[in-house]
Amino acid sequence: MPFRELSDTRKRQLRYGALAAAVLLLAAGLILLTHHTADAPASSDSGRRSTAASTASTAPTAQSAVSSSSDEPAVISAQQRDEAVGLIADARRQASAGDFSAAEASLKKADAAFPQMPEIEQARADIERLKTPEGNLAAQLARARLAVEHNDTATAEAALAEASQIKPDAPEIAELRGALQAAKEKAAQRETRIADALARMRMAVAKHDFAAADSALNEAERIDLQDPSVRRARGELARARGAQQNSSD
Repeated sequence: MPFRELSDTRKRQLRYGALAAAVLLLAAGLILLTHHTADAPASSDSGRRSTAASTASTAPTAQSAVSSSSDEPAVISAQQRDEAVGLIADARRQASAGDFSAAEASLKKADAAFPQMPEIEQARADIERLKTPEGNLAAQLARARLAVEHNDTATAEAALAEASQIKPDAPEIAELRGALQAAKEKAAQRETRIADALARMRMAVAKHDFAAADSALNEAERIDLQDPSVRRARGELARARGAQQNSSD
């Protein structure tokens, strides 16, 4: 075969090969584009399905939260609780004094401030027991005992008088009367010691011996710091010392 023919044939082969390659590339591009287009709606549908599922799952939760919130009991404030506690204390005091109608009125007010408070029912039950002779006797004896411990002679005597009307021969009454008498004697001794110490303080002040006056007043304060006469004496000594300093100046 001549050289020209070989060359033309070779050229045709090269052109056919290039055309075939171009066809293959075009076909591959179409295939990829088809797959991409087919996948896109599926992905979009999947996203929509996911969003819908998420919304569906969230809706009951929000609904249940609202439902739960509406089912919660009313919150009792600290002020309401304090008011109810104060009214219960009033009711107990009124019942101890024998005013049961006022005690029940206080408990009803406490119920309005704090409905179904357990302490209200407990107080009501205790007050019911006070209405019995035995319960009233126990309450008056407890009241007298507490008053004796706090040196409240007037309250102790009033409680013991009430107890004597209920059961005059109750052994606790005699016991508490003895304790009250002992407390009176102890208080009298204390008052005597305080009066003696304050008298010595005033004598020392008159002599301008403020060191001795301080010593005497300190002794009185150790006996009973809260005694009104002792507290007045402290101010008295301070004024006397100040007057002495001013006169020296």
